[in-house]
Amino acid sequence: MDAIEAITTRRVVRAFAPDPVESDKLRQIINAGRHAMSARNLQPWRFVVVYDHDRIREIGTLCSTGKFVTDAPSVVVVLKDSSNTRWGDIDCAQAVQNMATAAWSLGLGTCWVGNFDGPSIARILEVPAPWVIFTILAFGYPSPANPPQTRPLKPLREIVYYERWGQQQPPHS
Repeated sequence: MDAIEAITTRRVVRAFAPDPVESDKLRQIINAGRHAMSARNLQPWRFVVVYDHDRIREIGTLCSTGKFVTDAPSVVVVLKDSSNTRWGDIDCAQAVQNMATAAWSLGLGTCWVGNFDGPSIARILEVPAPWVIFTILAFGYPSPANPPQTRPLKPLREIVYYERWGQQQPPHS
């Protein structure tokens, strides 16, 4: 699958098959994350890969909008250097996007978690300061019993303008 196909076909996956995720695939996903663009090349991220089912369940119980984490075969906790206040969120978000797209291209799915008890998860994972939890990504093969759904996208004519707001045709069409 090429990059454009992975980007345009990717679906959010919150229900996983019980099959384990191969460590080489997780390495490829992490490698895609570390290749994200980064302001001043600071690379303000670290990644904690979690395979242990008990630890995954413990982390999942601390995710108020990501209870699906408890059933994931693997988890990547994305850490952010909290001293990088200007660009850290943007840089880490780009790493997350790279990882989600890479996972999809490898036949895996994910969904990033937005609400969680970061300090408690940091204690479980023994994360030192100044690192904080940016997000949790649950990775696994999509469940055949509950496949990911397509998401409606706004038409291009509603979201793209050329040269100025409201101009819907390119000047050289």
